[in-house]
Amino acid sequence: MNFSNRLLAGIALLIIVIASSFAVVLYLNSSSDKLDITFIPEHMNSSPGETGWFLVEIDTTRQMTDYDIAIQTNASIETDYTYWPQTPLLEVFVYPNSSHVDSCIEIDLTLSSGALVVQDYAFLHVLNWTFEGLSEVIEKRDVFIGHLADSYPEFGINGTTLWTPIYNGAGILVVGHYLFKSSQWEMEIAWHVMIPPYDWVQVYLRPRAEVQPSWAGMIESWSTDNETVVEIDPPLEIYRPM
Repeated sequence: MNFSNRLLAGIALLIIVIASSFAVVLYLNSSSDKLDITFIPEHMNSSPGETGWFLVEIDTTRQMTDYDIAIQTNASIETDYTYWPQTPLLEVFVYPNSSHVDSCIEIDLTLSSGALVVQDYAFLHVLNWTFEGLSEVIEKRDVFIGHLADSYPEFGINGTTLWTPIYNGAGILVVGHYLFKSSQWEMEIAWHVMIPPYDWVQVYLRPRAEVQPSWAGMIESWSTDNETVVEIDPPLEIYRPM
């Protein structure tokens, strides 16, 4: 092989090596795209006129602005969601009414970006269940709000904070549960339906942009001493009835 032919062969080999390297880079870049979603929880109970409040944890390597979000259900029911980009996290809300009693609502969440598509499912069980004691729950809640306003002003929680009440105890006996939703916080109140000194009250707080609660407190006996809030370790996960 003369010099010219050897030169041409060398150039051709170099082009093949560069092209192969470029293909490997493209493959690695495409395979690095990641998207996983997980409903928290997968099942929960609710009742007519209340709200099924799910979290959806998102694990992705892309910016969430690249994705389309779609929610489908197996019944005609109102839904919506709030997206928190800093986590990223979705809160999915489902609103059953009296027509859904004794139904299991399947919620199908799809995130897609081009050929990258993922789905996850959750189930809302709508029970024929009512609770009439909201005023007593608010009385308990407000003691904790006073404690937080005095001890943690950085939370921005005080007597002017607006809360949406959501009954969170359908199907549950012995311990009552209620959720309160503000623009930035989830507050869950649980109380033991027992005589003193076993009638404790507990609260946790979850920043709505986060998966786990970050603060918790309790009153050891509501009937005996309904003013002393004792701080406790927050739970590792949110509470939803199942």
